[in-house]
Amino acid sequence: MTTSMQRTLSELKKYNISYWIVENYNYFSKQRVDMFHIFDVLALDCGFVGIQVCGLDIKPHKEKIMVEYAENTTIWLQNGGRIEVWAWRKIKKRKKNGKKGNQAIWVPRIFDVLLVNNELYWEERAE
Repeated sequence: MTTSMQRTLSELKKYNISYWIVENYNYFSKQRVDMFHIFDVLALDCGFVGIQVCGLDIKPHKEKIMVEYAENTTIWLQNGGRIEVWAWRKIKKRKKNGKKGNQAIWVPRIFDVLLVNNELYWEERAE
């Protein structure tokens, strides 16, 4: 079974995007710690892209980025970085005729975090 992180790294490799895992494990607290409390992966794709990786549980990640660590998010965006949230889900693969097939594949829902007039916005990309 692959994790959301493994799927994300595989997708980045597929498109030859350079990346670095910036999430660390703190042995004292026995918890994972994200870079600036908001990123799991840092990618170089026409600039710096901080990526938060998750499964279907988007709400706590959105809360963390938009509210809990909004100051870190704002500073990152003001300095030219981009933020993406990759939420992985399984969907039925479509056949050539457009109908849903039986095979399920993993696809990411990608959300962009934007700073417009010093306000944070959350926007899902069109598929």
